Amino acid sequence: MKQQDQENFAQEDTMPIERKANTVMVVIVTVMIIIAGLAGYKYLLANKVEAQKAEVEQFLPTVTVIPAKRVDFSPTIELQGEVMPATETELISEIAGAITEVSPNLEVGNILEEGEIIVRVNDADYKTQLANAKSSLADAELMLAQEKARAEQSIRDWSKLGRGKKASELVQRIPQIKSAQAKITAAEATIEKTDRDVAKTIIRAPYRCIVDQKFIDDGAYLSAMSKIAKIYSVSNFEVRLPVSLDTVSFLPENNGVGSTARLTTKIGNRELRWDGNVSRFEGGIDSKTFSMMMVVNIASNKEQGLFKYPPKGLFLDAKIKGIKLDDVIKIPRIAIRENDRIWVLDKDKKLKIFQVEIIREERDHIYVESDLTDGSKVIVSPIAVPIEGMQLEEQKKANSVNPVKQKNG
Repeated sequence: MKQQDQENFAQEDTMPIERKANTVMVVIVTVMIIIAGLAGYKYLLANKVEAQKAEVEQFLPTVTVIPAKRVDFSPTIELQGEVMPATETELISEIAGAITEVSPNLEVGNILEEGEIIVRVNDADYKTQLANAKSSLADAELMLAQEKARAEQSIRDWSKLGRGKKASELVQRIPQIKSAQAKITAAEATIEKTDRDVAKTIIRAPYRCIVDQKFIDDGAYLSAMSKIAKIYSVSNFEVRLPVSLDTVSFLPENNGVGSTARLTTKIGNRELRWDGNVSRFEGGIDSKTFSMMMVVNIASNKEQGLFKYPPKGLFLDAKIKGIKLDDVIKIPRIAIRENDRIWVLDKDKKLKIFQVEIIREERDHIYVESDLTDGSKVIVSPIAVPIEGMQLEEQKKANSVNPVKQKNG
């Protein structure tokens, strides 16, 4: 028993010594790791690798430029409109009656000469009315003669029996004479009217014209105000041209009235031309298109045979010379950017953005007012993200916008 207690006491006495030894070993190892790390850091610091400087490659946008030009410019105002006859008439009947004859020329598209008979209406009833009117006139004239004779006789009788008193109008038969004269006037007026009615039974072309529409045929009955035909003049045409309000300001003096217009069209492979003269503006402004209507009279072109005058309904292109614009800048249409701006390549090859005022737009070019100098390099190619002051490269070859690689040291 005593031996076992001695062994346990010996084990308990040796345990603190072993723990101390382990702790010392941990401290020693930790210190050695720290020393090794510091030594490694000093070595790396002493033997650090210098970074290699690499050249930066930069891609500059390449742009195509066109020099701006300051010019004096007279715009050509281009318009388009439809040909219409200047004189157009709807023939109607002023009398009633059965049609006895229709001219074979009264067909759509045919030309009628001035005064040519186109329709005859049965005139028997109107001639009867004329005869009756003449008979009434004769009766009225007879009555007037009788009343005058009676008046003379009455005045003679009054001079014998009137005891010196003045004869009254009734004694002198003045009312009867006035009545007879009024009947004569009425009979004469009836004769004139029936004469006109007889003449109206023959309907003639009022001027040299083309038949546009026909409303009657042989054997038909006409009532008063019945339509006969629609016609228009052979030699009096005009073209109506809508002009925008922006364009009106470029017309010559007096809104262009009196100016010459060049009128053209193409039929097949043939180009046809006419000269015209601006005659007037129709009143008012079209609120839907904000335009005014210019009317141009068309002169004949005898060299064009069938197309001496343009046919009704044909669309014509019109060109009119506008007023002169002094010292404006001419640039290509493709150079104008959003919000009426243009891009310019300055002398340092940097982007400069100008705000301009557009004066006149045409198919390929625009005329503007700006502070640009003559010869300024206007950019006509696209830039993905345009920033004023950005560095650019001018394209040496036209129509090429590929970027050029440059090096900056």
